[in-house]
Amino acid sequence: MRICFLTHYFPPEAGAPQTRIDLLARTLAAHGDTVTVHTGFPHYPSGVIPDPYRNRPWQRECRDGITIVRSAVYPAANRGFGPRLTDHATFGLSALATAALSGPADVVVGETPPLFTAAAGVAYAAGKRAAYVVNVADRWPESAVQLGALRSRRVIAAAAGLERRIYRHADLVTAPTQGIVAALKSVPEAGSKARRLWPVVDLSRFMAQLTPGPDRPRSPLRLLYAGTVGLAQDLEVLIRASKLAGPEIVQTTIVGDGADAERLRGVIAAQRVDNVAMLAPVAAARVPDLYAGADAAAVLLRDLPIFTAALPTKLVEAMAAATPVLLAARGESAELVGAARAGVVVAPGSVTALADGIRALAADLAGRLSLGRAGRAYAEAHFGAERAGAAWAAALTDAVAAHRAVSNGRR
Repeated sequence: MRICFLTHYFPPEAGAPQTRIDLLARTLAAHGDTVTVHTGFPHYPSGVIPDPYRNRPWQRECRDGITIVRSAVYPAANRGFGPRLTDHATFGLSALATAALSGPADVVVGETPPLFTAAAGVAYAAGKRAAYVVNVADRWPESAVQLGALRSRRVIAAAAGLERRIYRHADLVTAPTQGIVAALKSVPEAGSKARRLWPVVDLSRFMAQLTPGPDRPRSPLRLLYAGTVGLAQDLEVLIRASKLAGPEIVQTTIVGDGADAERLRGVIAAQRVDNVAMLAPVAAARVPDLYAGADAAAVLLRDLPIFTAALPTKLVEAMAAATPVLLAARGESAELVGAARAGVVVAPGSVTALADGIRALAADLAGRLSLGRAGRAYAEAHFGAERAGAAWAAALTDAVAAHRAVSNGRR
């Protein structure tokens, strides 16, 4: 099968979609599929294109059995609605202008968000007479509306209309959680096409974490947050909870960048929080080392209805690293941690509840090891690349068959 991934985000950028799509593309290629990725020049989250890349009309490269086509972007940093929208729109247009460079395809896989990339995928796939599969990692614009980042009724209506158009032209609509699938089934354009495909993680990247190092004193707990520092994550609660627990109990490290990073640095300085450090993002290859140096991983989501269906990649990676999770969220994430017995779950938005969770983990080394082992076992059973690759291959085969059936019916 000839598969083309159309994505705004891809390595060497670090981030959840970058890592996930790269792993899935390499897994499918290893099983004999012809895989191409059409993406932009790397610039997330800083807005700076690193050497040896430079912005130009197009570039082709090959690695790990996949062909990568890159086309021009407007390299905006991951903050500010207008510049990011221009960034997304520019890549959508440049991808369409250079679509021929990715060659023929049986199926094109698009991603939303960003919405413009998924929308460009409709025409991109049509031009190749290929099936179109759109993966919904997050319901946008609904998530932006609930976060208060999108308020204009006209813009919301236009975005919602574009979202429905994408679903209408897709042969298959995939999502990583049952909650997102349930929401999609209520959208007429997507309902009958929606299918859940579990998240994927490269378990082999985290093998070094499976052998515990020498015992350490019970505290301070080395607590790690590694991921996007945005509005959805509610990280001020983590900062305040760390201060409340105190430096003798916890030392918290936040690794990442995003729309809320500058404000949070101001919070740390203004409140004189001396047991929280904020560090710049690291390359995906260094993420396992972060978990190797941590006693627990913090995962937070705001207490909003849209996030009850969320399943953050950082949660899955922490489980794969055998690192116990301190989760402040409701819904599927909380259910997963409970089912896997992989960590401690507290109410989102509560500083005192999160501080109590920190204290509980800091006081129980044996319990942390048990939670970490259980999380790893669950990840091996559900999130491995081989399982995900097989599920995706079956789904893409179904999408191609459905597309051909419709196409033949039109003749």
